[in-house]
Amino acid sequence: MVRKRVVEAMAVTALLMAAVLPSDAAVQSKAKPAVSTPKFTVLNPEAPLPEINTKALSPRLASLAGKTILIYDNHGGYEKPMAGLAAQLKPLLPPDANIVYYSPKTTTWTADDQKLIPKADAAIVGHGY
Repeated sequence: MVRKRVVEAMAVTALLMAAVLPSDAAVQSKAKPAVSTPKFTVLNPEAPLPEINTKALSPRLASLAGKTILIYDNHGGYEKPMAGLAAQLKPLLPPDANIVYYSPKTTTWTADDQKLIPKADAAIVGHGY
């Protein structure tokens, strides 16, 4: 059934095309008008970018012994995984390494605790998006 309709559609298309296209004699007898070639201008869609001043990466810590590691949940939303990460990292680090966890939604810090953020030697940041 479908094959029959496809064949019919092809036959109708062929008939319509034959009626629209002029015969070879008619094409040869007509003089072709002079057609100018259009010119196109292609523009680059990219915007010019400003020069970017790059900075070198901070050097890696030679050891985590005696260092403070901040686990920071930036916007909230990852409280359980980030707190779990802090608990799982503690046995893997040297005994004198300090892990500090902070989430703005769940952690209330004193002024002394907030002084630890700039003093952190390393940070693990979760954005919570």
